[in-house]
Amino acid sequence: MAKDTERFLVTGAAGCIGAWAIRLLLDDGIDVVASDVSEDLRRFNLVSHPRRDEVDFVALDVTVTADVARVVEERRITHIVHLAGLQVPFCAANPPLGAMVNVVGNVNVFDAVRASGRTIGLAYASSAAVFGASSAYSGGVVADASPLMPDTHYGVYKVANEGTARIYSLHNGIGSVGLRPFIVYGPGRDQGMTSDATKAILAALRGEEFRFKFGGNLLMTYAPDCARAFIESARAAAGSGDSLVLNVPGRRVGVAQLVAMIETLIPEAAGLLSWETKPIFAPALLAAPALGDVIGDVPNTSLEAGVRATIEHFRRALADGVLDPAAS
Repeated sequence: MAKDTERFLVTGAAGCIGAWAIRLLLDDGIDVVASDVSEDLRRFNLVSHPRRDEVDFVALDVTVTADVARVVEERRITHIVHLAGLQVPFCAANPPLGAMVNVVGNVNVFDAVRASGRTIGLAYASSAAVFGASSAYSGGVVADASPLMPDTHYGVYKVANEGTARIYSLHNGIGSVGLRPFIVYGPGRDQGMTSDATKAILAALRGEEFRFKFGGNLLMTYAPDCARAFIESARAAAGSGDSLVLNVPGRRVGVAQLVAMIETLIPEAAGLLSWETKPIFAPALLAAPALGDVIGDVPNTSLEAGVRATIEHFRRALADGVLDPAAS
């Protein structure tokens, strides 16, 4: 399909990866329909300020089957990047709501593609939370086909979504690519259990103390790289009929090493950042994923370049008043 005939629907547009997916699509000159149940677009504004008028924003609750189908049909969507969902802490606090948004919402997106009767490329967000603790895997290494051993409601819901994709492929021929990000960082990543890396960078710029809630090793992916992987996966899924689920590559780093890097890039922040010793639950060693075989070149920005770009983005946002210098 020629890019000038594409129209992407990005669900979860108020989130970090959603905001970056919209930004990259705009940069590529692609028509974008952005949807979210939330009207809080501060992450989009942070990432794409001041391009609000270039996007067709639609209020959409993905738990409402008919509404999802209506948006897909009325907007003549050709590709979907489905990112709408509640993260780990919110699912733990309200499991029924988490299941409605994360599981039923995902079913509704697939069923909207089925109901359309058209070929629509679909990429959806799974998560590294489908895996267990790193100690459950030989050498702590996980691969695309490693056993799924989630230990959170959120992880269980993501496993269900991978199964949903397989069934719609088997019975309806709907092609999809599910992506499992590990720890995403960058402007707009201010929510969820693994957002501490980005919060630490912003705190350092503001001259504030910040303590990571975990230690150990992390597998970190720069947010624009992750968003690009979703966009290209939606294109690859169009007409494939296959159900693929793939890990998203990143850069491995220890929390102590990350803190030292931030302090080197922001010297005035020396001594402001600290961390707990208990390691994070997520695996941080990744066998080579097959994502590159599906979408071609997979962007994987070096950690120093990604942290440096995040710092510069935050500095501009603070100077332009997009971020409140005194906000907590």
